[in-house]
Amino acid sequence: MDLPDAVVMILALVVFASILFGPSLAAPDVAGAGMTDPGHPQPAAVRNISCLLTGVEERLQGGHLLNFTPGSVPETTDEPAVPAGNGTLLPVEDSPEPVPDYDDDKLALLVEENSISLMLLSVQSTYALYAWDELPAKESAAALRDFATGLLKDVAALQVSDDREALKTSFTLALESYEATGVTLQGNTPLNRTTVDAALEANRQGSNHLREAFGYLQRPALKVPAEIMSTNLSLPRLRGASGPGEELVLLQRYVYEDRSRANDISLMLESARGTRMYHTFDERGEAVLAEPGRMFLLVKVKATNLGHKGESRTYKVRTPDPRDFTLQYRGTTYSPIKLALRTSLGEPYAAATLDRYEMKAGYIVFDVPEALTLDECFIRVNLGGATSPVWALGKTL
Repeated sequence: MDLPDAVVMILALVVFASILFGPSLAAPDVAGAGMTDPGHPQPAAVRNISCLLTGVEERLQGGHLLNFTPGSVPETTDEPAVPAGNGTLLPVEDSPEPVPDYDDDKLALLVEENSISLMLLSVQSTYALYAWDELPAKESAAALRDFATGLLKDVAALQVSDDREALKTSFTLALESYEATGVTLQGNTPLNRTTVDAALEANRQGSNHLREAFGYLQRPALKVPAEIMSTNLSLPRLRGASGPGEELVLLQRYVYEDRSRANDISLMLESARGTRMYHTFDERGEAVLAEPGRMFLLVKVKATNLGHKGESRTYKVRTPDPRDFTLQYRGTTYSPIKLALRTSLGEPYAAATLDRYEMKAGYIVFDVPEALTLDECFIRVNLGGATSPVWALGKTL
């Protein structure tokens, strides 16, 4: 095969390949083979092939090798989209949007694992509030608040689907109500009707919202932590004597020696009663009212110097200070409040120096819950050292 025949064969193969792998071209007119209709612009692929084939025949006939180094192809970014064979544009399929990774299962698990703990802590708090049991009420409310606050942070971080928004909303409202219970009772302020009612209402709302959240669960919450199962919801038992004669009763005196052991002193609690109001007998003459849900507990104290004994020349004694008296009720300790010198309650008790056979009497007053019962009240007096007699206010001679 001579060189011209080879050139013709190569050109034919190149054109054939361009027809197979290129876009569909309209058949050229027979009279103008190899020429394009000036009224119809050639597709970009055809023009590109023409550029690549320019000078191929001359180079082959001249005995020069073909250069297969890629050349620059004219820019085609502004060319219209290639139509289909029927002249219509091919549809472009939209890719599906990614589905968000929701935390629905995490939310359901959070509700299931913590709802019973929340409910039991709320019951414990409510029980202590109804009993006006100050120390357990504050401790249980603080535990409920801390637990709810931690769960609120966990819930806020979850992204849930529309199907779980109702569950998230109900559980969040329950946690906010339980948190409000602890906030209402925090601090050292004694319980009063306002704080107790507010805490009880917050507990009620929290339980209602938690019950709503239960309804959105597909399976019941059954997990109960061991520390919650061991919670004691009963009120403290009445304090009992640990030994014979440990507790005294009203009108029963306790006799002890002074520090010099030269004199005997008699100490007695005569009576205990409650009131919600008293008046001061000063220039203003004001009425002092107890806070709602509270009262003043009056305890009458009498101390007597029984006289000298032994060879010591010390005849005077010092009676206990009001700060040495503490009231114990259901695990909570109360200290006396300070009274004005002249009130409708009578003379307030105060520490005094007594000569032989002298006596000092007066009232010490405690601010306590109105629901307090004397059968569960005890007065302890710190006389120094290991001496601390206890009176049961619910008993008398």
